[in-house]
Amino acid sequence: MRPPRALGLLAGRDFRLLFVSSAISGLGDWLDQVALLVLVTTVWHGGASDLALVVSASMLPLLATPFLAVLIDRRPSRQVLVLTDLAQAALTLGLVVAPGVRWAAALVLVRSALGSLSGVAGQTQLRVSVRGEDIPSATVLLQTAMQSVKILGPALGGVLVVLMSPRTVFAANACTFVVAVFAARALRATSVPAGKSESHYLAELGEGFRHVFGSRVLRSLLLVMCCLMFVVFLYDSMAALIVPALGMGSSYIGYMVSAVGLGGVLGSLLMGRFTARLRPFLTMAGAVLVIGCVIAVIGIAIRQEIRVDAAVWVCAIFVLGIASAGILVTFPSVVHSETPVELTGRVWALMNSVPAVLNVLAPALAAALVSWMGLGWLLLSAGAALLLTSLVVAARLGDVPNPHRPAAEPGPAPLNSGASRRETAVPRVERAGTPPEENAMTEKIDKLAEAGFALDQANPAQQEVLKSLSDDEIGVLLSVKSRVEAAASDVEGHVAVSDPSGGYLW
Repeated sequence: MRPPRALGLLAGRDFRLLFVSSAISGLGDWLDQVALLVLVTTVWHGGASDLALVVSASMLPLLATPFLAVLIDRRPSRQVLVLTDLAQAALTLGLVVAPGVRWAAALVLVRSALGSLSGVAGQTQLRVSVRGEDIPSATVLLQTAMQSVKILGPALGGVLVVLMSPRTVFAANACTFVVAVFAARALRATSVPAGKSESHYLAELGEGFRHVFGSRVLRSLLLVMCCLMFVVFLYDSMAALIVPALGMGSSYIGYMVSAVGLGGVLGSLLMGRFTARLRPFLTMAGAVLVIGCVIAVIGIAIRQEIRVDAAVWVCAIFVLGIASAGILVTFPSVVHSETPVELTGRVWALMNSVPAVLNVLAPALAAALVSWMGLGWLLLSAGAALLLTSLVVAARLGDVPNPHRPAAEPGPAPLNSGASRRETAVPRVERAGTPPEENAMTEKIDKLAEAGFALDQANPAQQEVLKSLSDDEIGVLLSVKSRVEAAASDVEGHVAVSDPSGGYLW
């Protein structure tokens, strides 16, 4: 997709609010991360065990996210964003007065859990803020923002910690959460729960797991991401050792982080131009191939004690950042394309938390491997593993087509487009074992619901009539509604309360 089309999404009020709040919150997280490390090591004079406690507290809630995501899918996404951001603001202010490492770790643990839920709700909100075919472009913009704050955040955090105390930085981060609260309250669209009040928690939880493991694309994507993230964290956790091993000073650690972020920005923009033309798994395979080559070369240089100008390595890491966009943009685009809105929370949480389990284990294994085989061999092994993964993905999954094609039928209009729209569109989920006739009737109801008809106002007898309509009759209803809305774009479709017998059609 061309960048102008992607940038055009910012004209939509809800997506603009989501974009700005995500960027501001991301920047605050980077400030907070720097301040927390300084607080633990410099103010409280904590050691490695204290750092490990805080890091573990920030990672462990990821493991529980799939089980909490059921509760998220039961609530409107706008409501979840407001509540979780408000609670995170309060917990961040708690860090300002935290008396020690254990208190800080407890606050970080709860805040991280809420942050995970907020992230899941944000993905659901994205689905109702833009059209389905614009999800890749929206993902590009969000990923570009995240990579941009990755460049600015650590540097700005370091400056603020020097000029102010770490506790003041926490207060500043709390303000970013307050901004996110106001942005969430200003959202017009929101997801609407599927209305399964009779469903049990375990049944809804199992529905998310069945959807992921029942889909070849999602199942394969989950396996690929587990392999990739585990290998990446093996060497990424050793970054503090890699830089001096290449003959560079410790100050270059910050330059490397900025180089990755800058490369990620450029890579995201390139993905925005070409992502609609590329097959998702071939794109990921190509990105992994480039990353594997860069890591293997670094491993050879460390192993052979090859010394080159530091600028060469900064450029190599910049290329690595460009390639990483092929993964970071493709992954969410595929997840959204393969997931109905009402399952977004559960599926997104599962797809992110399983690799997170391996990320927790990777640093300890990396430390053991470095002591056994050396840093150079670790990087060589990681690079070889990435190259092998690239070949397997290309060979086994390269035939998976690009899921983002122009829709056969017009979907709900994007926010602020001038056309009437309902607040959310919930795609149909076809259940295994359901008779074809019932699926066909359900599809008719879903077509009307997606167009904005409030069919929950119809009684069972009326719904049976609607199910019996022919495809031509359904087409007439959709055509009439779109023509009426086009003639009066400032009037929203509504339920005619004074005429309950047919008001649900408008």
